[in-house]
Amino acid sequence: MLVGAVLLYTLGESKQRKEAEVRAMVENLSLLLDQSITSSVREIDLSLQLIGDQLERELRSGARLEVERTMAAISQQQGRIAEIAELRVTDEHGMAVLGFGVTAQACTRCAGQSFFEEHRSGADLGLVASKLIQGEGGDTWMMVFSRRYNYPDGRFAGVVAAVVSSRQLELLLSGLKLGPHSIALMRDLDMRLAARVPPSAGMGGRIGSQGGSRELRDIVAAGARAESFYSARTADGISRINAFRRLSLMPAFVVVGWGEEDYLAAWRDDMRKAGMLALLFLFVTTFAAWLLWRLIGVNERANQRSRILLQNASDGIHITDLQCKVIEASDAFCRMLGYPRSEIIGMNVSTWEARLTAAEALDAIRKIHASGEVCTLETLHRRADGEVFPVELTSYPLELDGKPVVFHSARDISARKKSEAVVKKLAFFDPLTGLPNRRLLIERLETAVRSCAYHKGRGALLFIDLDNFKSVNDTAGHHQGDRLLQQVAEILLQCVRKDDSVARLGGDEFVAMLEGLNGETAAAVREAELVASKILHALRKTFRLGNAEYRGSASIGVTLFGDDPQEGTEEPLKRADLAMYRAKLAGRDAIRFFDPQMQAEVSRRAELDAGLWQALERQQFVLHYQPQILADGRVVAVEALVRWCHPERGMISPAEFIPLAEENGVIVPLGRWVLESACVQLAHWASDSARAELAIAVNVSARQFRHEHFVDELIEILGRTGAPPSRLEIELTESALLDDVESVVAKMDAMKAMGVRFSLDDFGTGYSSLAYLKRLPLDRLKIDKGFVCDILVDPNDAVIARMIIVLAENLGLQVLAEGVETEAQREFLVQQGCNAYQGYLFSRPLPVAELEAYFDRQQQV
Repeated sequence: MLVGAVLLYTLGESKQRKEAEVRAMVENLSLLLDQSITSSVREIDLSLQLIGDQLERELRSGARLEVERTMAAISQQQGRIAEIAELRVTDEHGMAVLGFGVTAQACTRCAGQSFFEEHRSGADLGLVASKLIQGEGGDTWMMVFSRRYNYPDGRFAGVVAAVVSSRQLELLLSGLKLGPHSIALMRDLDMRLAARVPPSAGMGGRIGSQGGSRELRDIVAAGARAESFYSARTADGISRINAFRRLSLMPAFVVVGWGEEDYLAAWRDDMRKAGMLALLFLFVTTFAAWLLWRLIGVNERANQRSRILLQNASDGIHITDLQCKVIEASDAFCRMLGYPRSEIIGMNVSTWEARLTAAEALDAIRKIHASGEVCTLETLHRRADGEVFPVELTSYPLELDGKPVVFHSARDISARKKSEAVVKKLAFFDPLTGLPNRRLLIERLETAVRSCAYHKGRGALLFIDLDNFKSVNDTAGHHQGDRLLQQVAEILLQCVRKDDSVARLGGDEFVAMLEGLNGETAAAVREAELVASKILHALRKTFRLGNAEYRGSASIGVTLFGDDPQEGTEEPLKRADLAMYRAKLAGRDAIRFFDPQMQAEVSRRAELDAGLWQALERQQFVLHYQPQILADGRVVAVEALVRWCHPERGMISPAEFIPLAEENGVIVPLGRWVLESACVQLAHWASDSARAELAIAVNVSARQFRHEHFVDELIEILGRTGAPPSRLEIELTESALLDDVESVVAKMDAMKAMGVRFSLDDFGTGYSSLAYLKRLPLDRLKIDKGFVCDILVDPNDAVIARMIIVLAENLGLQVLAEGVETEAQREFLVQQGCNAYQGYLFSRPLPVAELEAYFDRQQQV
């Protein structure tokens, strides 16, 4: 009953966890749909703006539109959004005059439609999204996104519209991976069905039909933005857990529903298995009780016989004469050998002795008798069924009935031997994969190095590290991570020769040792590379881990050994490890061979690492400042950039020491020093009327920002230095914002209340999410220099920069472009609406004295 109750409770808890997981999943999927659709709408809006600007330029240049030029612009934008919408242009009367798909079934006349009349009313509403509209032919449904364009005198000239058909809306939904009983649908706020995946043949599943479950109608009526709910037996007869989300840029909402048949299938299977296990448990326990009862009776009878011969003896006691024949034996000894007592009596020792011959056994017994002392040795005995087992045999001479005999006590040491084997295995083998561990690998490597020296051959070490293995433990759990390691071990063994060794050093690190390679270096490299490539390709597969998948890949470092017989065994391992990290830096899923340059870089890195704390103590760090320029040429701010003035190596670039500082923790006190030094400079400029309005932007690392006392330290620094908080701008990267958004917002609000400003550095290079970006009290976005450098030659960089500027404008944020180096880049950014810049076109980062001289020259100009 207890086991049954535990099983029922566990299954109930499992069902609740599964339902909670499904709710979180469909909520995430609905959010993903919202972001995807919002992104598509912004693409449409950008195209509408560009076409509208073209139309208004054409109208300013003449009374009529230049059709070919306008159609070229429309064609260019249509190509960008071909899979999303079809572009049209109407005149002031609502007639479609330009565009694609202008047919009787495709809304060629817009007069009378609510969105058209809103534009014609006189107000410039920006982007207007319609509800679901039925085409003039009556058999198509669509949504229309539109913008107004004007004559040169400001009068209404018509609209630029993007028609998104129900089929195209369905394509936006079809990217989700759903179960066989799951759905994704979109309805407008009149509850009309705009798209559904998968389509439904019922009346309720027809595009344009009004419907929806009672729960969904209640949610829409309540004006909720997002909510999850359970619907039982919907129109298609399927119960689901659903997530509702109101779309950001259009009068519609999406619903993602996950079928109960899908998410409870595994749970119901577990329930059946649990019932079977309960029945099996009941049967096994009943049978075991019966066997135990019988065993107790048998043991009792055996004990009665054993009391006659050495009552409490547990060892295999037997007595032999000097001719090696048994004259007495205990029951324990009979059981040990598997013979009945009647056969044991009179049997010669040579019958069961497996290590000594008959002559050697006879000689040993006579020597024991002659010595008169107790003798203990380890030997092997053979059972009646032929099985050989180890025993510890203690023998000593005595007299029985006046005759010389030898008393023997044989001792189930199989357990001790097994324990010794287990200890050996634990000492030399990895318990998870069964592969040799580091200790055994070192021993084999020592032997291999000596063998290479003797045979004048070469060997190779392949250091193999799985890519992104941590994500497996974080997402699928450590149990699945262990399963993956076991599968990888099997793959590695299949990729090497029988005489080669594969070891696991720990975690997700493996080493393959190849022996007997060609003595010529180039040939040995080719042989090692062949095996490494074989391993790389073998691991490049999808591993199924429970309900998750892991796309396998590895980084492999390779080094040769054997050319120096005096070399220590740790050196080849270090070289292979260094080469593996080179493969990681090369983008993973790669092979890299060791070369001496790697060792030099590691030594140099270690020197820098040791010198960072000393540099902070000896005040070897200085600040340089790079001006930030507005479009009219005014310098409104500078960015503080730290430099290391090394007494021997000169000026060291931040690219070398900042990553090290992040790793060893120096970044926190170093960042505090940078912040304090910048505030001292701000306080100094505040007393100078010519520079009092200058602001200083200071980069704050994610590690420093997450420090629990960061806000208190900033308040203390501002109070002590007297720096005006409104002239201080904190630059954060996306990595500082990804974890614990609530805590991040609270910190930013506290500093914002003092007047401190915030900018998001390197925007677009990480994993920015609009869902949290709009919650942050930011003042400015910075376009990363990686986009700016190729902005004139790479269309993708140009589009990204343009979208960042549009996004900043919509969020009410300023925008600044980094890395501006040419006048052509600046002019392009001006045309896109970016009015603040930073880069070598204006000035490199300067020490304070040179910076102030730069200010003086700017004022003279």
